[in-house]
Amino acid sequence: MTLTPAQPPEPARLPGVGWSPTESALAAIWRRLLMVPTVERADDFFALGGDSFRATQLANQVGGVFGVRADAKLAFDRPVLAGQAAWIDAAAGMPDATGGPAATRRNSTVAEHPSNVPLSTQQLEFLDWMSATEPPRDPGAICTAIRIREPFDAELLRRCLELLAERHQPLRTVATPRGRGIALSTAEHLPPVVEVVTARGDTAQQRVAAAAELARAERNRVGDLVTDPLVRALVIRIADDDAVLVLSVHHFVFDGWSLGVLLRELGLLYSALRAGSPSPLRPLAMDYAGYCAFTAAQWELNRDHWKRVLHGAPRALTPFPGRRAGDRFSRRRHPFVIDAELAGRLRTAAHHHGGTPFMAVAACWSLTLSRWSGAADIVLMSPVPGRVAPEHDALIGCLVQSLLIRVDTSGAPGFGAMLGRIRTSALDAANHQLHAYHETAPLVPYPARIHYESWGGAPFFPGLRSEAFAVPREQEDLDWPTPGGEDDLSTPELIVEERQDGSMAAAVVYNHHTFTAETATRLAAAFRDQAEAATGAPGAAQ
Repeated sequence: MTLTPAQPPEPARLPGVGWSPTESALAAIWRRLLMVPTVERADDFFALGGDSFRATQLANQVGGVFGVRADAKLAFDRPVLAGQAAWIDAAAGMPDATGGPAATRRNSTVAEHPSNVPLSTQQLEFLDWMSATEPPRDPGAICTAIRIREPFDAELLRRCLELLAERHQPLRTVATPRGRGIALSTAEHLPPVVEVVTARGDTAQQRVAAAAELARAERNRVGDLVTDPLVRALVIRIADDDAVLVLSVHHFVFDGWSLGVLLRELGLLYSALRAGSPSPLRPLAMDYAGYCAFTAAQWELNRDHWKRVLHGAPRALTPFPGRRAGDRFSRRRHPFVIDAELAGRLRTAAHHHGGTPFMAVAACWSLTLSRWSGAADIVLMSPVPGRVAPEHDALIGCLVQSLLIRVDTSGAPGFGAMLGRIRTSALDAANHQLHAYHETAPLVPYPARIHYESWGGAPFFPGLRSEAFAVPREQEDLDWPTPGGEDDLSTPELIVEERQDGSMAAAVVYNHHTFTAETATRLAAAFRDQAEAATGAPGAAQ
């Protein structure tokens, strides 16, 4: 997921002489998706920065522009532009050329939703998850912290956030108690909370340390969807021209991609209003209600697929050595680093086997879990942005989709075979990603979670001299009971984030009530050993 505002591409160059109309139109799609100034007929989609998420968007745009049914396999089977264009020409007039259903069908009848508030499938799943315990659980907030090294106007920030709440309906969601559950509505005006505090200390170093403690405490605030503000900003003054902005938005109405949208629009608004200019933001091509109606139409189309894929799937990885009984859940993190050399070998191995770095990491993690637990059937769960069309990219809301990837790990497969199985299952899941996760989640309540993020840059405040300020990723003060007091059967999660220097920041995140830090450390080491073996490191066990 891109967590920071993307930079606009350079002006596009026109295609060369001899291009077919299909190649020229397809090149325009590539330039928009991959944000590159020029594309050649022999260019490779993935060499220019494509990934499985962009492959899904490519398939949808190909369908919309050329009227052929495509899926994410188009980019993987034919990564070169000329090859894709030839396939499109051959597929014209053959609606079932891909051999399977299209990723989305825009003209489908939209099902009526019983709520007056548009909700995504993740929000519906959150409602079920929250109400399953007493007291109700809370998913917490998406948070970032940014150090701003120039005078910063907190009142102007407040006005900008108010304008963004008016622009994006999810930021005006109101939850009120109703029986054992909650009722949702949309307010016409729902102001954010902006608080200003001063970091204490006699020296600059002491004030920065105090700011770090205040930011950490703000990150760990345990919120409540009913009683707390959805959008909260804490401005920590270090000096007249030095401040830390901690920005938090409740996860029920917000996801990681939305953070990039929020920061980009916040920077544009702040710069414009500070200069006395009107808002530069263009009207949204689609609003959140339109997105929810569009995705709800896909649920029915994809329902049978997910019933078939998940039939007989294991509800959890059990037994799992190292797991102990526990009826509460609280996240802890064991961080580790995949150095640039090993990360580079993983990328090379992925390309060699026709996959992406995510698929290589998922193959290594699946093999690690299989050998740790003895499981031959594993369901991975990986979040994807859920933004399959260009008009979705500018939306703020909880659009994230939980992609369930069922993996056959039987027969002691090697890395290449395992990556092939991951690729097949992951692309199949991506082509049906707009599914009713609130319906499929109970079928596999404890999937093996894996979270992979491509490098999107560190967060900053556009238009101001600013840089990222470190805060914990997890809210460690969140501590939830399990439904009905049953034992938590979750498996430790793998998180991998690409870094600008080519390395990968990784972590095993686990429930500290059911796993020890030692078990998390051993799992991380086992994953690294698997990655070394998969990429042919000298002396690594095969």
